[in-house]
Amino acid sequence: HNLTGESPALTAAGRTDAGVHALGQVVNFRLEREFPVEQLPGALNARLAPDIAVRRAEAVDDAFNARYSAKARLYAYRIRQALPRGAYQRQYAWGLHDTLDIAAMQTAGDRMAGTHDFRAFGRSPRPGGHTVRHVHDVKVSGAGDWVTIVVAADAFLYGMVRRIAGALVDVGRRRQPLEWIDSLLQGSTAGLRLAPPQGLVQVAVEY
Repeated sequence: HNLTGESPALTAAGRTDAGVHALGQVVNFRLEREFPVEQLPGALNARLAPDIAVRRAEAVDDAFNARYSAKARLYAYRIRQALPRGAYQRQYAWGLHDTLDIAAMQTAGDRMAGTHDFRAFGRSPRPGGHTVRHVHDVKVSGAGDWVTIVVAADAFLYGMVRRIAGALVDVGRRRQPLEWIDSLLQGSTAGLRLAPPQGLVQVAVEY
C-alpha cells in the first residue's frame, strides 16, 4: 500500500496451514499505477517481516493466475528420527523417537503415485470439487537422522501432503502394513492421521 497508494488483491499459488513453511510461494496482483518491476523485490523486502522475502518479480499478462495457471506443485516434508527420549525437534521438522523403515516408506509412496481419488487424504479447495489428483512422484530419502518425503502433483487437496506424510510414517514405524495404503486409496480413513505442520515446506510451483 505504501508503494503506490493501492491495496491490490493478492492471489497465491497455494494456501499453507499455520506452521507450514514456503520457499517457493508465487503471488500475483495487479497495480493500476506504473511501478518498475525490477524494483519491486527490494521495495517490498524493505517493508516485509524478516521471515518473508521476495526473491524476484516479473510482469505477466492479465490471464495469469498464480493458483489456477500452475501445472505442478512440489512439497517436501522433513522428519528427524531416532531422537533421544526427552528431546524434541520443533519448528522445521517432525521429531520422532522411532527409527523409520525408509524402504517400506518408499514402497508405500510408490503406491500413491499416479491418478487416484484422494478423498481420504483431504478436501477440495472448491465447494463440491472433485478429489481426484495426479501425483507425479513420491520420493523418500534418508541422511543420518533426517528423513525427507518429497511429493510432486498437479494439485493437492487441503491437508493432503500432511496426511500422505502421516501415512508413510506409520508404515515406516511398522504400525501399518503396505496393504493399508491401498485401503486409503479406496477411501477408507481408518487409522489415517495428519502429520504436524512444522515439517512441511512448499518448495516450488511450476507453470
